[in-house]
Amino acid sequence: MSLNNYINYIFLLYAFLLPLSRGAITILTALLFILWLFTENFKEKVKFLKSNKTVVYLTSFVLFSLLSLLWTDNVSSGLYYVRKYWYFLPIFVIATNVEKKFIYQGISAFLLGMLISEIISYGIFFELWTTRHSSVSDPTPFMSHVQYSMFLSFTSLILLNRFFFEEQLKWKIFYFLYFLTVTSNLFLNGGRTGHVAFAVSIFIVGFLNIKNKILAFFSMLILVVSIFYAAYNINPGFKNRIHSSIMETQIINSKGSFCGSFGKRLGSWIIAVQIFLDNPILGTGATCEMSHLQEYINQRHLDMNCVKDMPSYHNNIMQTIADFGIIGLFLYLMIFYYLFKLKIKDKQYFNMLIIFISIYTISSMFETMFHSQFGEAFLALFIGIFIAKSRLENEA
Repeated sequence: MSLNNYINYIFLLYAFLLPLSRGAITILTALLFILWLFTENFKEKVKFLKSNKTVVYLTSFVLFSLLSLLWTDNVSSGLYYVRKYWYFLPIFVIATNVEKKFIYQGISAFLLGMLISEIISYGIFFELWTTRHSSVSDPTPFMSHVQYSMFLSFTSLILLNRFFFEEQLKWKIFYFLYFLTVTSNLFLNGGRTGHVAFAVSIFIVGFLNIKNKILAFFSMLILVVSIFYAAYNINPGFKNRIHSSIMETQIINSKGSFCGSFGKRLGSWIIAVQIFLDNPILGTGATCEMSHLQEYINQRHLDMNCVKDMPSYHNNIMQTIADFGIIGLFLYLMIFYYLFKLKIKDKQYFNMLIIFISIYTISSMFETMFHSQFGEAFLALFIGIFIAKSRLENEA
C-alpha cells in the first residue's frame, strides 16, 4: 500500500476521532503532517497550496500572529497563544492528498464519530454513565458545551441536507431520524451558541434545497418553531436557559449590569472595540492574557468589574481586532471569503460548504472557535475537504 493510501486511511481515522478525543487530534495531526512531507510530488502540492487563496490568507494570518510577538506585552503568553495554530496543519494534507472516494467516507466517518458522541451524551443525560467534565444538566462528553453545540448544529444540518439529496427511501428515513436525534441532543446541551447557529442556518438549508423560496421559508419556519417549542416544553434545562437569557437582557437594559453570561460577553466586546480604536492598525499583539481588558476596566469602566475574569473575548471578530487590528481582521475575513468562493460543482457539497461557513461564523460570534483545539481541528477537517473536492473536480 502506498504512502498516499496510508494518509487517506489516517484521514478517515482523524475525521472519526475528531469529536471524541483531544489526544487523537494531537497525535493524528502530527502523523498526517509528517507523512505528508514524504509524499510524491511534494513540490507540486506546495505549489497548489500557494495558488489557493483560502490557504494563503490562513497562512498569512498565522504569520502575522507570529509577527505580532514583536509588539505584544507578553511574548511567552503570545507564543502559547500562537502555538495552537498547528492544529490547522491537516488542511495542507487533506487538501492535496485525499482521493475522491475518501471524501464522502471522511464525512461519514465524522458523522459516525458524532453518533458515538451522541450516544455517550444521551447516556450521561439518563444517568447511565458519566465522563470527566459532564453532568446531567450539561451532557457534553469530550469538549466544552459551546464547541459541542457547534458540532451538533452542523451535524444536524448536513444530515438534513443529505435527506434532500438521498433518493432511496430507507436512507431518507435514516437521515431524518438521525437529524431528529442530533437536534434533540443539541437542545439538551447547554450551548445557546449552537441553538442560534442552528436557528439561522436551517433557513439556509431550506433556501438551498427547495426551489420555491416562499415554501422554503415557511417550511423551515414551521420546522424550527416546532423544534424550539418542543424543546421549551419538554426540556426544563432549555426552558430555564431561555428564561435566564430574557432576564439577563432585561437586567442589562434596566440596570446596566454586565455580570451574567451574556452580559460579560457584551461587556468584553465593548472593551475590545475601545482597545481596537486605540490600536487600530496592528492591535496589541498575540497573548493569552486579558491584561488589556482588565486595565481598561480599571481605568474607564469600574461598572464592569465582573467582566475582568473573562478568559477571552468569546468572539473571534472581537478577539482579532483587539489582538491584531484591522490588518488581522482583513486576513481573517479573507479566509472565509475565499472559502465561500471555492468552485464546487457538486451541489450537495456546495450546500455543505455554505452550511459550514454559516455555522462556524455564527458560533464564532459567541466563542473563540478559531483559538480552541476542537474548533481549529473542525475547521481544518472541513476546509481541507472542501479544497480537496474543488481540486478533484477541476482535475477531472
